[in-house]
Amino acid sequence: MISITDPHLHLFNLSKGEYGWLQPKSGPDWHDKSKLLRDFSESDLNLSGECVLSGYVHVEAGFNNSHSWLEVDWIESQASKSVRTIGCVDLGLNPAQFRQQLSELSQRSTLVGVRHIFDDPLDAIVNTANFPANLRSLEEAGLIFELQFDATQSSSVDLMFDLFKKFPSLSVVLNHQGFGSSALSETERHIWTVGLKKLSDLDHLKVKCSGFEMVDRSFEAVTVRETIQTVFSIFGEGRVMIASNFPLITLSMSYSDYWSMVVEVLNEARLPIEQLVDLNARETYRF
Repeated sequence: MISITDPHLHLFNLSKGEYGWLQPKSGPDWHDKSKLLRDFSESDLNLSGECVLSGYVHVEAGFNNSHSWLEVDWIESQASKSVRTIGCVDLGLNPAQFRQQLSELSQRSTLVGVRHIFDDPLDAIVNTANFPANLRSLEEAGLIFELQFDATQSSSVDLMFDLFKKFPSLSVVLNHQGFGSSALSETERHIWTVGLKKLSDLDHLKVKCSGFEMVDRSFEAVTVRETIQTVFSIFGEGRVMIASNFPLITLSMSYSDYWSMVVEVLNEARLPIEQLVDLNARETYRF
């Protein structure tokens, strides 16, 4: 059997949570977004064949962005498998409010980190007066920061590199390999690869490979294999994890089919399966 620890997925409870981004009149404007507008719980995380789900990391999904601990409470209440949680926090809050929210989140036993999604313009967000102080509080709390931004833009990579270089003790995990893949144009792929090489100089940064469906709903196994190989060649065995981004992956294929594909391409590429689909995630997220 192959043990899977999925380090990036989302569950939805529409009767309790807000999920503004899932609503028809809100962005993102995906033609198939309505397929996600339903409840998803741990019981939907079904695997088959030689794969078995040992645990997962639940990443905030817009349940309640100002009271993110309510989402963590729900995740903990429905979990039967080993779980760790990533909460939502606004790095633009004044430091006192930020520390208060961090304190409330940290009272939850599964909480290991937080996420703030970076949208354009990045410089306007990063240069707010509260930003450095809040990152410092996060670093001092020993929590993980989930970094989600477009690493196919060289200016954005430079900005993120300069920022996180100032916080060498802060554990940072890059989500969805910075939205790059082998399916990009040659020019875009070059920019993305150069960006990853720069980010790899941050010893405290790791990468999660996932979100292939966000770039191309019809992605194929070759894209997964080549993308993982690229990331692996840059970051090495101990700093790469593979995740599902469930339920968004279901816009392309089932949860079970995705993990079967991952195992197959890792075998083809002769990459260390146990490290990439289980052990690195368990170490990073403190299982």
